[in-house]
Amino acid sequence: MPYSLILFDIDGTMMKSGGAGMRAMEIVAHKMFGPDFQWDHADPAGGLDPIIFTQMVEQNGIKDPRKHEIEFRNRYISKLSEELTRNPEAVEVMPGIHEVLEILRNQYAQHATLGLLTGNYTDAVPIKLDAIEIDTSWFQITAFGDEAPTRNKLAGLALEKHEHHFGHSIPPDRVIVIGDTPRDIACAQANGCIAFAVATGTHSMRQLRAANADYVVEDLLDPTPLLELLDRFGIVDNHS
Repeated sequence: MPYSLILFDIDGTMMKSGGAGMRAMEIVAHKMFGPDFQWDHADPAGGLDPIIFTQMVEQNGIKDPRKHEIEFRNRYISKLSEELTRNPEAVEVMPGIHEVLEILRNQYAQHATLGLLTGNYTDAVPIKLDAIEIDTSWFQITAFGDEAPTRNKLAGLALEKHEHHFGHSIPPDRVIVIGDTPRDIACAQANGCIAFAVATGTHSMRQLRAANADYVVEDLLDPTPLLELLDRFGIVDNHS
């Protein structure tokens, strides 16, 4: 039975969409609330889609964001698919992602359970991953942006889902959160998990180290640091 859980972020960690997500949100917001709606101050890096929406609606003086969110989400999901289809050349797979997933799925299946921890709306996840030819079924444990009120609570949710799925709990220090922002790092730290940061997003290795990540790598093109961590978990278990 796998003795670790690896939770991958999506945007900036596994892929870049060429701005398709924020562009789709802005287009939908303008259609719903008018051309004067300002989206300029949104900070999506590591954020949750529902929180990004709520903050932007409130900043534009629109009352009761919850009244509009279901419509916004549904229209956004449709527009996101259109934007990714319209600009496939803008979609970028982060270095080493396909390769490390292949290694983990084929060589480390007995070592690690794969999961997703992302601020995306649930319905946005397969749309984005399909754009980089990654199957959501590869990931047994998921925690998405519309399933918890804050990002920090997503890791706790993933641990709960793991226990429900496998029938036993997993120690938080055997959970690796892979992400590209200080928010990913904070999420891991708040739950006693390992923060494994990749500098493939908008933050540099220096910034990620300053956020006190446990591990910082340029990208996953060389999977050695991650695999060595998993190997150490195995050694501990074999001698416990």
